[in-house]
Amino acid sequence: MAAAQEEAEPFHWRYDHIDDKNFDVRGHSLNILLTVFCILIFFTLLCLCFRCCRFRGARSTDAATGGPTSRALRPVALDAEVISNFPIRLHRASPTGDDVQCSICLSSLVEGEKVRVLPSCGHCFHPECVDAWLRTQSSCPLCRASIPSGDP
Repeated sequence: MAAAQEEAEPFHWRYDHIDDKNFDVRGHSLNILLTVFCILIFFTLLCLCFRCCRFRGARSTDAATGGPTSRALRPVALDAEVISNFPIRLHRASPTGDDVQCSICLSSLVEGEKVRVLPSCGHCFHPECVDAWLRTQSSCPLCRASIPSGDP
């Protein structure tokens, strides 16, 4: 009967009876732990500050000198006058019979159709397609060759 009474009573944990000093941090060890933590925070902030200053310096230098970062952020477009000076020719079918297409609109170029030829690489496109492209970019849409804005 006594066993039945013990099972019926719920067991209550009492944390004040547990005497585990493994997690106690006091005195000298607390000072060392706080010092290491402060040093870690200091070096982390120092590295972040250095990185931020270095990034700002590189960005302002590129913008001032016209470096690669500033050019990549702002694509250079071509003027309508420069674009209109690029030659327009009639497309001829290739002797091998290969189907040639405008890589912008992906439609086939038909023999006798007008095509605009880019001077830097010689690639051909529909005039409407490549004119719209060159108003926003100064490179060939197929090979990304740079097209100088002053030399059609």
